[in-house]
Amino acid sequence: MSTPGVGSDIEDICTRCGDTWHVVMAKVGERVAKVVCKLCGGQHNYRGDQQPAAAGKGGSGNAWGRPRKRRITRASQTVPASAVVFDPSKPPRVYSPKDGYIPGERMTHATFGVGVVSGAPGPGKVEVHFPSGMRTLACAKAVSTLERPVAALDVALPDRPPAPKPSSGNGAGA
Repeated sequence: MSTPGVGSDIEDICTRCGDTWHVVMAKVGERVAKVVCKLCGGQHNYRGDQQPAAAGKGGSGNAWGRPRKRRITRASQTVPASAVVFDPSKPPRVYSPKDGYIPGERMTHATFGVGVVSGAPGPGKVEVHFPSGMRTLACAKAVSTLERPVAALDVALPDRPPAPKPSSGNGAGA
């Protein structure tokens, strides 16, 4: 059985993105040596002929037997809603992006319901814990002081570019 030539498509597991479609980059004799991933452009040795070490094993490893990297999500870095102290005797305010909010204050949002402000990740933003989860909302948005330009009225607009000005005669005599 012949192997695909250089530039041909081949299947292999990408070490970067996990995609399977690659292009043959180099061969040694009849053996495919290097491939390029079609998705991320990563180059790596061809491993299609080898048997993966984790074949038949269960667990959290990928197809080649290495454990997968755990991604840290934003949800694991946030303060739980129970850690935010608020006064239940105060009624919740209706959310408005023009208003400012302080941590511990309750607010009512038209879509998400009643939530508790937990902090401000940046200027013009506020983090709110709702029953459905944490949301980042806009707050304390300043009203623009810029004025719209006034349209020019009663101004004649030419339909052609201006005519070139006549040049003064230099050197051409009569």
